[in-house]
Amino acid sequence: MFPRRSRFSPEIRPGTARQQLSMTIWACVLIGSAVVMLGAFLLAGNFGVRQLVCSLIGSGAAVVFGICLLSLLPMLVRTMRAQLDQPGNAGPAIKTFFCIAMIALVATACTVMGGGAFAEGYEDARTGPQTKAITSCERFRTETERGRRGTIRYYSTFTLHFDDGKSRRFEIRTDTKDEFAQPTSPYYALYQACVVRPFTTSIVVDVYPRSGIIKAIREA
Repeated sequence: MFPRRSRFSPEIRPGTARQQLSMTIWACVLIGSAVVMLGAFLLAGNFGVRQLVCSLIGSGAAVVFGICLLSLLPMLVRTMRAQLDQPGNAGPAIKTFFCIAMIALVATACTVMGGGAFAEGYEDARTGPQTKAITSCERFRTETERGRRGTIRYYSTFTLHFDDGKSRRFEIRTDTKDEFAQPTSPYYALYQACVVRPFTTSIVVDVYPRSGIIKAIREA
């Protein structure tokens, strides 16, 4: 006969099991939110409703990621206090302090910036885009960026001046250098107004006013 194992043995102690379950859930949420942020960034594109939706998803995931990191701070603070109570070298406590400071900084940035971006995107999705006439386009330029694996990306930046006196700088990433010049490109009208025929081409844009995401560009 084997000795009967107590249900409060270390292997199945309820408190330990709950802690392990909580840590597992915490790790899954943390990793999941990071994956969602990365996926939203890669799939967002530069244009239209897809960018707005991906911005909402990514910023929401950033808030969750930041909250997960903030929930880790109490445990680290208790660990640092225990290290300070022990006699001897204070090196471990100092390392834990710097870890706390780094995590707090990253968590605060993710929570604040993600929350702000989510609020802007939500209001834009709720109220819809605004149609604005463009009075002028300036500072249009395209820069090339080479990736580590030999990939080449092109970043086109320009400033649009609206008929209400306001202006906004935009940056659009493309995979080909001449994408703006293609007649089938959604940026073709913009390219005509900024580069080819800046004095004779009139355009209007449908833009989400808070996030600055462009939904559509067309000739007036």
